[in-house]
Amino acid sequence: MQHQPLDDLELEELENFLDSDAVHEDCQNFVMAHGFLTALAICPNSPQPSHWLPIVFEETPDFTSESEQKHIENLLIRLLSDIQKELESEEDFLVPCEIEVSSDPNELSELEEWSSGFMEGVFFTERSWFESEKEAEIAELLLPFMVASGLFEDEEVQQIRESEKLTQSCIEQIPQLVTDLFLVLRTEPEKKPNKPKAKGPQGKKGGGNKSNKKRK
Repeated sequence: MQHQPLDDLELEELENFLDSDAVHEDCQNFVMAHGFLTALAICPNSPQPSHWLPIVFEETPDFTSESEQKHIENLLIRLLSDIQKELESEEDFLVPCEIEVSSDPNELSELEEWSSGFMEGVFFTERSWFESEKEAEIAELLLPFMVASGLFEDEEVQQIRESEKLTQSCIEQIPQLVTDLFLVLRTEPEKKPNKPKAKGPQGKKGGGNKSNKKRK
C-alpha cells in the first residue's frame, strides 16, 4: 500500500488532539512528538508503534471511541513515515519551528520542546545510538540538541547556554545535524579487505604465528 503523507488538515487535527483535554497533562504536544518521532526515524532499529505510542501519550487518552483511537494512532504512525521519507530524500530537513531558545527561563520555545522530545527518543532507543564504534561521533553530533533541550547540566552544555551568541551558533546546526545523524547511523562502517594469511613452514596458513589477532 502506497504511503499517504499527512495533509494540512490532518496535521492540524493531530496537533489539536495532542493539546486537548482528552490527553494526560504530560502528553507530548505536536512539536515534542515530532522531535521524538524524528529520533525514532533516524534510529536503524525503530521500535514498533505499540512500544512508542505510550511514550507519546504518557497515559491512554480519553478517546471517544475505538475508531477515534485507531485514527489518531494512525496519524502518528503516518507522521513517523513522513519523517522517514523526508530523511531518505535529498532535500534539507525541516524542523517544524523557529530555531531559537527562549529568553524566559520559565517558558520553553518550540525548539526547546522539539529538542526535548528528540532527546527522549534518543534515550528510548539508546542502544542503537551508543553501543557502537560510532559512539563518540554521535555524542558530538548530539551536543546542539542537548543545548537546545535545556535538559542537561553538563559543564560544556551550560557554558554554551550562558552565551546567547554561542547558543544560537550551536542550535543553528540542528537541521543539518538531523541529516548527518541519519547518515551516520544508517551507513555501515567500511570494512577493510582481509589480508591473506602467511603460510607456515609446512604450508599451513599461519603456522607458528600467534599474531593473527583482530585489529581493533
